[in-house]
Amino acid sequence: MENKKYKIEVCVDSVESCVEAIKGGADRLELCSSLFLGGLTPCYGMMKIVRQVIPKDFPVFVMIRPRQGDFLYSEFELLIMKEDIKAAKELGYQGVVLGVLDRFGNIDIPVLRDLVQLATPMSVTFHRAFDMVSDCEKALKDIISVSGPSSQIQRILTSGQESTVLEGLFNIKKLMVLAKECGSSVIMVPGGGITERNLSRITQELDDYLSEFHISGRVPIDSQMQHRNTRVFMGGELRSSEYTLSIVDSKRISNFTNQILSSSTTK
Repeated sequence: MENKKYKIEVCVDSVESCVEAIKGGADRLELCSSLFLGGLTPCYGMMKIVRQVIPKDFPVFVMIRPRQGDFLYSEFELLIMKEDIKAAKELGYQGVVLGVLDRFGNIDIPVLRDLVQLATPMSVTFHRAFDMVSDCEKALKDIISVSGPSSQIQRILTSGQESTVLEGLFNIKKLMVLAKECGSSVIMVPGGGITERNLSRITQELDDYLSEFHISGRVPIDSQMQHRNTRVFMGGELRSSEYTLSIVDSKRISNFTNQILSSSTTK
């Protein structure tokens, strides 16, 4: 896509969604599993097949999150994260997406530094663990300090410490300004609840500092299963239907792309 002012990152949790997102005009993918749980680390099999199916030079960042819930990890969980980072690197992925906090809601600087060093030379995005910190301005400065002069942590994904980007617009803009004042090249990437309906307002509010979006663009797809046992569920109380799949819709991604292209020509 030529003359596109903003880049679109699409979060995906299946090979099919990868294909659809690229078809719709995505600029980068965030590869996860279990987006219903906020996005977890994809299994090795998925990572391997995605590398085989999509062009090797297309940027894909792998989510490194071993479980749902908070971002205070045990020693065993950190060992798992390190092995997953190694796997992503060995398979030729361009980046990883991760985040770690201490029990007080601060960036766990020593752990983050270890993970970032292990990820070298891949790019690193600090994910929405950022939205759970106790002091977002301090957290931003801590991430910048860990990133160092090489700026390996190139992005921070955030909804402005609110449920959606629309609700967190004020905080996101404040953080974008702070990052610039710190002389950092880190990109604050809005993500969470961005739709075709609110995209225009978000671009207007953040335009001077905005360069990328993070979206999902998914639609529910009915399962092709003929036989259905509706008495049994594979998950707990918080669950989606066993017979509904959620897949990225290339048409929705294309709609986002067209809106962005239109915005680029009218600025």
